[in-house]
Amino acid sequence: MKSSLPKTSYARNASIYKILAHPTRLEILNLLKYREISVEELVKILRLPKANVSQHLALLRHTRVVSVRRNGLRAYYKLVDPRIVEPCKILHELWKSKTWQTP
Repeated sequence: MKSSLPKTSYARNASIYKILAHPTRLEILNLLKYREISVEELVKILRLPKANVSQHLALLRHTRVVSVRRNGLRAYYKLVDPRIVEPCKILHELWKSKTWQTP
């Protein structure tokens, strides 16, 4: 049986999965699913220090998962493609199902 994707795709996906494998980053992505949000607003919502939120956003920006728009001193972030949060929703639904129990 032949693999459905090229080997390079698996390597690239694994590197993005590593970046996404953090609860705060997943929460950020889900907040950005519907609209662009400023760093200051994310800090308020997440109740984390600005430096911490900025570090998470920098990693997401580096992997091109989010983009930034600057307006004066403010930075606004949005998802490059909202489909990136679909696996999070799918896993949430699986964990809620009776067939997939927490170990």
